[in-house]
Amino acid sequence: MRFTISIFQDEDGMFIAECPAIPGCVSQGQTEKEAGENIQKAIKGCLKVRAEKGMQLITIGLATLALLTACARQAPAQPLDTRFDAYVEKTLRDWQAPGVVISVVKDGKHVFTKGYGTRKVGEILLVDENTLVQIASHTKPITAAALAMLVDEGKLSWDDPIKKHIPEFQLSDPYATEKTTIRDLLTHRAGLPGVLGGFNNPRYSFNDLMHDIRTREPVTGFRERHSYSSVGFAIAGEVVARVSGMSWEEFVTQRILQPLGMSSSYASTTRLWQDRGDPNNVENIFIPARKNAGVVSVGDWSECSCGYIYASAGGVITTADDIAKWMIMQLQEGEYGGKLLISAETIREMHAPQVVMNINWIDLHNPLAHFITYGLGWVSYVYRGRKIDEHPGGWMNSFVTVVPEENLGVAVCTNAYFSSPDSWESLRMVSALNLKVIDAFLGASETDWSTEFLRIHQEEAARQAK
Repeated sequence: MRFTISIFQDEDGMFIAECPAIPGCVSQGQTEKEAGENIQKAIKGCLKVRAEKGMQLITIGLATLALLTACARQAPAQPLDTRFDAYVEKTLRDWQAPGVVISVVKDGKHVFTKGYGTRKVGEILLVDENTLVQIASHTKPITAAALAMLVDEGKLSWDDPIKKHIPEFQLSDPYATEKTTIRDLLTHRAGLPGVLGGFNNPRYSFNDLMHDIRTREPVTGFRERHSYSSVGFAIAGEVVARVSGMSWEEFVTQRILQPLGMSSSYASTTRLWQDRGDPNNVENIFIPARKNAGVVSVGDWSECSCGYIYASAGGVITTADDIAKWMIMQLQEGEYGGKLLISAETIREMHAPQVVMNINWIDLHNPLAHFITYGLGWVSYVYRGRKIDEHPGGWMNSFVTVVPEENLGVAVCTNAYFSSPDSWESLRMVSALNLKVIDAFLGASETDWSTEFLRIHQEEAARQAK
């Protein structure tokens, strides 16, 4: 195994050594050599036999400054120091979550990635920048991006009726049948149900979905309000397929993942299965963790897989390293690596508020927000005077956020899949860490977001228990 060791000299002249890949693995010494020898012993103690096999050590160098948590991608001015590490570790303990990985981009660069905890409950399996993570519903902005590319090419318009591209599309309301547009699907205002037929059902086809929505009463009135619907994004994915002549998965792989260099990512659980077999047995992947009556146990990927017709609603599996590239492209208004994937005008349209969301969503995203909106696959609100664009992911929870005015992007992903009785339990933890990172880069006064979201979670759990 190969580890990076960082050695610093603190203000008292003591040499401090740490291994960023192993949270809490820190040693010290009177000399640089002594600190290095001590950290080697600490690593071996943490990993036992694992660290004895072929370990290579790299010393980054010295810096006469206050101790900072260092990692290969971390800039010297990085505001995420050892106090942040301690905060994350305490947050995991408080929420009983097994692991989390955090990725940050700033000013067009990937400046921070670090994993904490373990990939699987009950085992010591380090989390790193290459750990496969599920981003679930953050797939929705990716589906919107696929449609955006077709908009830029003049092959469709945001306001095209769905029937223009899917003639068999029919709802119980004749008016909604004729008037529902791509924009309606991407903003969740068509009154469609959340899900039909299961998220990963190979026996439930798109034809089955078209049959079922014809007789379903709408969840809300047409364009009456925002009502979250993965059905709408399943239909949006089919629009991508019919207009492009490629399956949604193939389009996303060829037009988004590959151009961004997201070589470790998969468009859906189905693709991961085809390439590497059962996700539960894949090397370096988050294994879901469930909680029942306060007891955390190992879950199974079958509980949280998303593929087939719903791949376009929640299928993408990625890594902290890969998702950084996606965030940079969003912040650079469609440009990445000198190539323009999506026009700046179209990116701005995707991020522009389109419909007001229910106020209950504020307690998930940011209790300080006064209102919250949904764009074309993106959630938006204002925080500390900056516009935030983000989208959470369910199951093994995640938040992927961009702050355009600060040229800042943050991704936080966990393997905690805690949803009873509070369906947003582990998602609240991820949201807390997301805001903690944003605050650090804004230089904002410290807020204990984990404690605040724990309070909200406990209130919600008590309400649900009644």
